[in-house]
Amino acid sequence: MFPIVAAFSLPIIILGVCHISQRTRIHTTVGAVHALLEPRNTGDAADIASRIFPHAHLGLTPSSDVLNPSSHDTFVAEVGGLTASFSSHKSAEGWKELVKRADKCTERFLPRRDVDFVAFIQSVTLCTILVGFYNIDPESLSPLDIAFVTNGLNCHSDRANPFNVTELSAMMERIYRWVGGEHAPGALEIIFPAYESMWRLAAMTLDYVNKDQHMRNAFLDFSENPTERQFRAFKVKDTKPSVEAIIKEVLRLHPPMRHIMRKRKHPWWKQIFYPSQEMADIASAHRSSAYGAQPENFDAMRFHPSQPITPSLLAFGHGGLECIAKKWAPMATALIVAKVIDKVDDVRFILAGNAFETSVGHNIRTGWDGWVIRKKEKVDHTFPPLQVSRGHINPNVKCQ
Repeated sequence: MFPIVAAFSLPIIILGVCHISQRTRIHTTVGAVHALLEPRNTGDAADIASRIFPHAHLGLTPSSDVLNPSSHDTFVAEVGGLTASFSSHKSAEGWKELVKRADKCTERFLPRRDVDFVAFIQSVTLCTILVGFYNIDPESLSPLDIAFVTNGLNCHSDRANPFNVTELSAMMERIYRWVGGEHAPGALEIIFPAYESMWRLAAMTLDYVNKDQHMRNAFLDFSENPTERQFRAFKVKDTKPSVEAIIKEVLRLHPPMRHIMRKRKHPWWKQIFYPSQEMADIASAHRSSAYGAQPENFDAMRFHPSQPITPSLLAFGHGGLECIAKKWAPMATALIVAKVIDKVDDVRFILAGNAFETSVGHNIRTGWDGWVIRKKEKVDHTFPPLQVSRGHINPNVKCQ
């Protein structure tokens, strides 16, 4: 009898072990996320891939480099060099120069009539990243080329397929032409994550800020005086949020990385009790009571110094492998928002769109249908209504 029972039981046990080992343990509190992301244990090749190159599936980096921990250190050093002028003793000059170039980027992509809001924000964001990182003259960036690259990045932002050879070659030809020199080979690897995070942050911030004149004024002040002090200055006798607080609150409610995965390896005899991977649920942690009262609501004043101390944001990760541009990106994105508010001022241009869905879990990449930047002019009823342009993006082009 026992051999028969054992014969039936063994497959069930094996299936149970396999099922449990494939489970994902989810961490939703700030403390648990910190504990998961803090250590930098990069001895295992699969773990290295999950930690260091979240965009490895796109095929931008050779697999041999993805599995090499030193590649991450090289990447960090290169990004640190590109942003050094914004964090050194010359940071004031660096930011003032960037605001001039961000102004030119914004002006360059303003429409003659109407333009799709997302196409506009994506073009301005990519332009600002290029001029900020690589000291490129905005006038040298063809809107057609910028649109080609943003369209390619959009097609592969949430898909597991790598770029095909022809597509990647065409994108790299433009990158080499723009960047040139020793920075060109790794430029797309640096540009892609910055672009993915910043255009969505800029779009969401504009949605919130356009509803409140005090917040608009804060960004306009920052546009005129782009210093770290102005970035952090609370307004109207300390009763209205600073630009930094507004950006932080948007990052809290809409983090660019909602989930971060970590693989785990256990001895075979432990696999029945422990999952093979763990996930930091950044979105849930950010909307917890650790960040104050009514965490589901937008309230940038929760970051005022008079409020109880709140944990640092997890929007750019945590620990030794957090995003190296976490200090540069929020302030640079604020400049993009400031210049768009300055130009789209309800005098020359207006921003029109429906209420955006801001609930947790909503995909920020979508939901902008009907949002346009429109040049303000008298309507001539003798002609048909204007057709909204996708900028220089052909709306009929399908992702390959």
